[in-house]
Amino acid sequence: MSNNLATPQLSESLAPDFYTPLCSKTIQSVNAQPDGLEITLGDGTVLDGFSWFWVRDHGIDAKSMDHTTLQRNTDTFALEQGQAKPEVTLDSDDQLIEVFWPDGDKSLLSAYSLLSIKQEASSQHHLAPKIGRILWDKDRPLENLPTVDHSRVMSEDSALLDWLEKIHSYGFCVVEGVPSTEQATADLAKRIGIVQETIFGDMWKLSAELTEHGDTAYTTQYLEPHTDGTYYHDAAGLQMFNCFEFDGKGGESVQVDAFAIADQIKTADPEAYQTLCQTIVPGHYIEPQVHLRAERPTFRLDSNEDLAQVSFNNYDRAPMMMTDNQTKKFHHAYGLFHELANNQDNWIKIPLRPGMTLIFDNWRNMHGRMGYVGKRVFYGCYHNMAVFESKLRVLQSASARLL
Repeated sequence: MSNNLATPQLSESLAPDFYTPLCSKTIQSVNAQPDGLEITLGDGTVLDGFSWFWVRDHGIDAKSMDHTTLQRNTDTFALEQGQAKPEVTLDSDDQLIEVFWPDGDKSLLSAYSLLSIKQEASSQHHLAPKIGRILWDKDRPLENLPTVDHSRVMSEDSALLDWLEKIHSYGFCVVEGVPSTEQATADLAKRIGIVQETIFGDMWKLSAELTEHGDTAYTTQYLEPHTDGTYYHDAAGLQMFNCFEFDGKGGESVQVDAFAIADQIKTADPEAYQTLCQTIVPGHYIEPQVHLRAERPTFRLDSNEDLAQVSFNNYDRAPMMMTDNQTKKFHHAYGLFHELANNQDNWIKIPLRPGMTLIFDNWRNMHGRMGYVGKRVFYGCYHNMAVFESKLRVLQSASARLL
């Protein structure tokens, strides 16, 4: 290293804890190449592709980032594209990379951030990385219902983490031992976070005796599997039902893993899968003083082309026009999805009774209801997906630091 470049004292520029989590893989060495940073892992793997512009734009030292808010201080738009090659050193103990720029500036990089970007480590934005998503259908049946105990969820963060991980992994979970009261339901919901308000309110009752909304959910008839909120731009991420009262026959709650159905279609009919990814389907909800409308494809993919959200509710589908060829392709694909989603071999039926609360991922699982006679009263709410994911990430991070 050049004598005129003083090594910064790490005590003055330590990265915020968020950027120095536990990680099984470590960086062994760093090397400054003419066009960017090259890193070598402990197992000998070499990773590159970090241009000097990227490096300067992603500093986590106090000058580059506000350590209180974790917001950028770097003025990205003032940086020159052709950043000159700096000198770099690695603090192997703290896994922090120090960058000494020719203009006298210094930067600090998180080795963990580089590993997560290159998918050599689970990023903190990944959900339930130790478990992942577990798809289930007729060929991949669940041996047991994912369940948790209410008293533990309410008193232990480890049990709360287990609950949220099960929701993410299986698409649903049953909470046992929940009191059949509005306060207990609201308190349980708040363990996840603020509830999402819709035209139905924040917390709401669901019963055939209610007449406030003209929706098929407020009947005793059979409901085909569907997702809620296809008419909302921000369709609810989670939906929760606490059974207050049941006196009758039938009325089982239906769960369908729509991601598993999509996986079946992707394998058996790739063209139909692409049609469901590309065809925009509008949804609407109309009643006095309310006219909601939104549109998105049945299968919405993320930036990695992985399935992120399923939207399917033929009850609320708005009128749509296509060419004859598009219509033929869409109704074949849409009909195939409907057929598989309504195949009861792909279902899980849950006879909810007082003391049981069902919560499910409305972006993944479709829900329905068997027809019934008698009285059936639920109390529930929605959660925004961002609220759920945020809580899960925070709990995961706290749990990792306790290990």
